[in-house]
Amino acid sequence: MPKRIVLALASLMLALGLADAASAGQAAPLPIGPATTAQAEPEGEVVVLPSRIAVAMRRTENSLAKAEEHIDEAEYAKAIISLRAVRKNLTRAGKAAQHQMTAVPADPEAETTPGPDAVVAVLSLHQEVVVGVAGLFNGQTGTLVGAIATTLTTAQTTRDKLLDAVIALDPEGDGAPYADVMADTLDGYADEVANLTEALADDVLSTGSKGALTSGLARSKATQTKIETAFGGGE
Repeated sequence: MPKRIVLALASLMLALGLADAASAGQAAPLPIGPATTAQAEPEGEVVVLPSRIAVAMRRTENSLAKAEEHIDEAEYAKAIISLRAVRKNLTRAGKAAQHQMTAVPADPEAETTPGPDAVVAVLSLHQEVVVGVAGLFNGQTGTLVGAIATTLTTAQTTRDKLLDAVIALDPEGDGAPYADVMADTLDGYADEVANLTEALADDVLSTGSKGALTSGLARSKATQTKIETAFGGGE
């Protein structure tokens, strides 16, 4: 069972979330954080991410959702702005995760550090963006295609920087805690390659979209080979 990631949001953001739920006529979610954590999966291990990473991840996902909504509504100028926010916050999340790889634990007696969980969470975020924006090319032309292509490239290249930092760790030293968790992510890269391959085969693509997706697929395949070479064979 993969670890569940619990985002440690600031109290203000939690209050805003509860208010949004109430205004929408929905039941307010239970507060989740260091003091209270949901146990929907009793056998799963709860992981609380550093707040800087949690916030960057939330902003990235929100911006991606807004971009998708704007495209569906043919609000292309707004979609381009949202995609810019995706790139900004995704880059911020990657840098924060890399910082956690060398951060001194807040509890010096803790048996584990947040580094591996933070890295896996942010790499999963990168993958979410790659797959999400790959589906946005369908039927699009003009400047929007350029914004989508730039976002796809940013997601893949910033992910590779984080992956390269992990792979560079001594597997018998600082890299040891990463071995198992990274091996557990291998299937996701195969799914990503399959997703981009399907988009190229089935979607309605302009010349620019097809070129961007073809390049993106090549990068995804290279990343898949890289991580399989480094962590293949793990359980």
